[in-house]
Amino acid sequence: MQNRLLRMEREAIDRDATPKPAVFGTIVAGAPDEAYVPVFDAARFACGVWQCTEGVVAMKDWPYDEFCILLSGRVVITPQGGTAQEYAQGDAFVIPKGFTGTWDIKQTIRKYYAVQKHPSALGRLKSMVRGLLPV
Repeated sequence: MQNRLLRMEREAIDRDATPKPAVFGTIVAGAPDEAYVPVFDAARFACGVWQCTEGVVAMKDWPYDEFCILLSGRVVITPQGGTAQEYAQGDAFVIPKGFTGTWDIKQTIRKYYAVQKHPSALGRLKSMVRGLLPV
């Protein structure tokens, strides 16, 4: 593991990312494009900068616990069977693992994200086996 600090830059999207059709869920309306720049990506944790243009995307069974801070834009997030909540620049929120609902992106959003990855049962088994093997 490296012993250094990593800077998360909101401008990294403009320099280092190529937008592509959104794949974080099923597009329901519009033609949202997303782009991201990972800053750190390890087995159980990842973070970076992400952006998505206007549109509506339905998410099903989100695989991570994710913390977000909106750097710009506006989005209305509605959990399945729940109440819509609007977020804008400066707002922070958590998307829990298993989240199902919609993201209605009203103005292009850019956010810092941090996700806790949850390895599959197979992934956990592989980690346990690796831990038992001599180095």
